[in-house]
Amino acid sequence: MSSDLPYRDSTLSVEERVADLLSRMTLAEKAGQMFHTMIFIGAGGELSEADGRHDGTETLVGEKLMSHFNLVGSVENVKEAAEWHNRLQQRALQTRLGIPITLSTDPRNHFTDNVGTASMAGAFSQWPETLGFAALRSADLVERFGDIVRQEYTALGLRVSLHPQIDLATEPRWARIGATFGEDADLSSELVAAYIRGFHSKDGKLGPESVSTMMKHFPGKS
Repeated sequence: MSSDLPYRDSTLSVEERVADLLSRMTLAEKAGQMFHTMIFIGAGGELSEADGRHDGTETLVGEKLMSHFNLVGSVENVKEAAEWHNRLQQRALQTRLGIPITLSTDPRNHFTDNVGTASMAGAFSQWPETLGFAALRSADLVERFGDIVRQEYTALGLRVSLHPQIDLATEPRWARIGATFGEDADLSSELVAAYIRGFHSKDGKLGPESVSTMMKHFPGKS
C-alpha cells in the first residue's frame, strides 16, 4: 500500500480523497462498507476470536472487509481496551487499502446491561439514565455529561454514539422508556440539544474532537 496515493494525502480536500478512494475500491470492499455489526474486545485486549455466535475480528476485517463496528460489552480495563483498539487499527492498516476502523457504541455510562441497547458503565463514569436527567430538568448538567462522556469515548477511539434516544415516552408498555427524556416534547427538545452540544465539543460544533450522535429511533416512527 503506497503512502503517496491521493486518498492518503491529508493536504487534499475530503471530496478529492473520497473520489480517489472510491475509484480504487472493489465491489467487495464497497459492500463491506455498508455493514455495521457488533464487535467485541478479546481477552486481555487481544483481537476477538469467533465464539460460535459471532465472527472473529480476522473474519470481519480480513475476509468480509468491514470497517464499521458497534463495540459491545462493558469496558472494565481501560488499558486493555486501548491496546485492543490499537491492534484493531493495525489490522485494518494491513488490508489492501488500509481503511481505518470506525467504532460506535450504545450508551455505556449508566447502570443498564442489555446487549443491543446499552452496556454497564464499567470503567466509564456513571450517570443517571436519560429519564433521570429529565427528572432533574437541567440542560447544563446534560451538556456537562455529554462533554465528559465525549472525552471518555474519544480516549478509546469511540467516535459515534448510538444515542440519544429521543422517542417521547407515550407508550407505558414499552420496555425502553427509561432511556428516553420522558413524555414532555419541550423538555426533551431542550435536553437533546444540550446532549448533542456536549458530545460535539465545548463550543457545540462538530470537529476532530467530537463524537457524532445518532438520534433515534426515527422521526415519524409510530
